[in-house]
Formats: sequence, C-alpha cells, structure tokens
Amino acid sequence: MIALTPAQVHAAINALPSMPAVVSELMVQLDHDDVNLADLARKIGVDPALTVRVLRLANSSFYGLKREVRTLDEAVAVLGLRSLRNLVTTAAVMDKLTVNPDSALAFEAYWRHALGTALCARGIATRKGLDPESAYVAGLLHDIGRLALATLFSGPYKQVLERQAIDDIPLVQAEHATLGLDHAMVGAALARHWNFPESIRQAIAEHHNTSQTELDTLVMVTHAADALAHALDFEGAQNAMVPPIQQSAWDRLQLREEDLRAVASQADQGFAAACGMLQ
Repeated sequence: MIALTPAQVHAAINALPSMPAVVSELMVQLDHDDVNLADLARKIGVDPALTVRVLRLANSSFYGLKREVRTLDEAVAVLGLRSLRNLVTTAAVMDKLTVNPDSALAFEAYWRHALGTALCARGIATRKGLDPESAYVAGLLHDIGRLALATLFSGPYKQVLERQAIDDIPLVQAEHATLGLDHAMVGAALARHWNFPESIRQAIAEHHNTSQTELDTLVMVTHAADALAHALDFEGAQNAMVPPIQQSAWDRLQLREEDLRAVASQADQGFAAACGMLQ
C-alpha cells in the first residue's frame, strides 16, 4: 500500500494554478442566463491559453458550425451562453490537468466517459425538471479526482490501475487499497480549491455514495448518469464493470426504465459530435 496523506494531496492541489476568474464566475452563475456576453468574451480574452482552447473547441465538429470562428466575439455570438459556458469549463480543466503521456490513465478515454456522463446527466435533469446545465457540468467534472491523481501522483496511480485490472475490483476499492483514499475525495478537494459551487462539489464528492438523505438531488443525477454512461461504454473500455444505480437514487429521482432508455438514446445520438471537443 502506498498511502497518500490528506496533507500530501492538499499540498499538491494547492500548488495547482487557480481557475481563470471567468470560469469561477460562470460556475457561480450556472442557473442564470443574464450574463453579459460581450463582457464574457472580454474576460476570456485576458487568458491567452484559454482563448486558444475556446476557439479551437468552437471550431470542432461538436458544434457543427458552417464557417470558421475567428474571434471570441464570434464564438459568443454563434454559440450562446450555454454552449460557451460548457466549452470554457472544459477548456480550462483540460488546460490545468493535462495527464503526462506516460501516465497509465488513458486521457481520451477519461474525457469520453466524462462527456458521456455529462450528456446523460443533462438528459436525466431535463426529464425531471431540474437545471440541465448544472447537471451537465457536474457530470463533466464528476471524476476530476481521477485526473488530478493521474496528473499529480502518476506513479502511485499507475499502481492503482494495475491493481484494479489484476484483482478485477471497482476503481474506488483499488484506490483505497493502494492509496488509502479515493478519487471522489480528491475531486472534492480540487473543487474546493477552484471555488466551484457547493452543489457541484457535493456531486463530485458523493457520486459513488447516495445513501445520505441530506444530499442534493444533483448528486443522485450525477450518480445515475455515471452508471448509465458506464453501461453505454462511451470510453470504449474492454470488460469494464458497470456499477448499479443505488436504490436511494432510484427513490429520489423516481426513475423509470423508459426514462433511462430515452436518456441513453439521446446521449448516444449526441456523443459522436461531443467527442469533437477532444480533437
């Protein structure tokens, strides 16, 4: 066992650069549509790396635009707030947590599952009358602790993945057995460091455990979306375990099989285009 202490994890996380102010602002305003788009473009433009990523993603097949987007003002005009918010968040996280090519974590597979979970979360939230954009962001970021561990502790995390494969056990179990902690705990610490809203932080922290009655419904949505995305195998993993949806989530969301089939179909149809964000 290669135990990582909470102090080691927090020190490594605190050494990471802060999120651009515009990302924090957009996260806080997830359920508001009254953001000044011209002001938003100006704030994105302050960060050259974020600007490059936003323009690159805006021109990906995910958005299917008929002409090239050359400026942030154009991106704002053609994409709108919802798409731009998701794009900026994705671009910023990719920029801050880029896994070493030698890492055992498959970077593209990770993001394929994240995007699939985001699409499923949005679909579940929409059918249940909840905020679909908060759900999309929670789904996108739910496993961010995996990315942090693979980036900050690549050697130990490689052993986690090896243990998971050899023992054929769930990832969280392999993490605890090897490191003494799991990616949900690390992801929650990272969300706190980056000043993400409490509802998003809680969804990241508790998406594997929905038994606490006081949890936000967004946790249940993220948990169910994660399980559904695994079942749909967006990441293309061979013989991957499909975690069950816990009874507490079924009860809180009042999910029906036809709900999941409809969400799965919609997510599956939109997934190929969504992967254009990974180009």
